[in-house]
This record gives sequence, structure tokens and C-alpha cells, in this order.
Amino acid sequence: MSGNFVLRVAAMVAGCAIALACAGGEAEHWQSVTGTALQALFKDKEFADGVHFAYVFKANGTFRGTEMAKEVSGSWRVRGNELCWHWLRPAGPRECYAVEHDGEHVRLLINGSEAWYGTLR
Repeated sequence: MSGNFVLRVAAMVAGCAIALACAGGEAEHWQSVTGTALQALFKDKEFADGVHFAYVFKANGTFRGTEMAKEVSGSWRVRGNELCWHWLRPAGPRECYAVEHDGEHVRLLINGSEAWYGTLR
């Protein structure tokens, strides 16, 4: 075996060991949020990722905030078991998402795939 091969294998094993050690944190406990609980979860809260976006969901069904340093606004409501929003500034589509949370961490899902992730405070 060549010395380069041994070094590459050793580096790969070390990388895997580090990844496993870092993954040893707390388990995630995602729970679906539906109906009136969904309304209560977002009402008068800020949904943000700490870098790219921050939206405040008002009790009157509007939201305002910033996305990539630009002001945004629109309306929101709960339809069935989904959070739906309609972008007014900038103009955009109406979109609806299933919602899961783990404490203050929230993710919005479309067809079971994560579309948005952030915290609610």
C-alpha cells in the first residue's frame, strides 16, 4: 500500500469519528402542529433564521419583516391544518405549509420536505 492511500484512509476514519461525535447531541422531537394550536403558535411571534429572514406574524392576520435586508409584508392564516401566507410586498404566490416544531424550532414543510426552518420567539 502506498503512503498516500494510508493517509487518505486515516483522514477518512478521523472525519467519520468527528462526525459521529458531533451527532451525539440531543435527539430531535419534531411534532406536527395543527388547527387552533397552529394559530396560537404563530400569533404575535417572530419567525426567523437569525441571518436571512425575520417575519413577525400579527394577530390580525398580517406579517411584516425582512428577507435578505429587504422589507417584506403579506397576510397569513391557518387553513385546515396548514399555515398559509400570501406575499404582498414583494408580490408573490399564496403558499401553504404543514408545520412541525421542536421547542422553539419550527420547520415548514411542503409535501413532507422542509422548505423553511427557523425559530419562533
